[in-house]
Amino acid sequence: MFSQSLFAQLSRMVLLLIITLIGVHHCQPLLDALAQHAVHAGCHQSNSDSHIEHH
Repeated sequence: MFSQSLFAQLSRMVLLLIITLIGVHHCQPLLDALAQHAVHAGCHQSNSDSHIEHH
């Protein structure tokens, strides 16, 4: 019984992940916002010298 409930929970999580990925893929403004956030996060991870040069 425990393994069946664990399998059901994992199935729901995988299904939710797939639906979320499909939704993000087809929503261009959200995709653009996530891409912009990724670019900014990458800039902040660089060292301070290159960070100053980029801005």
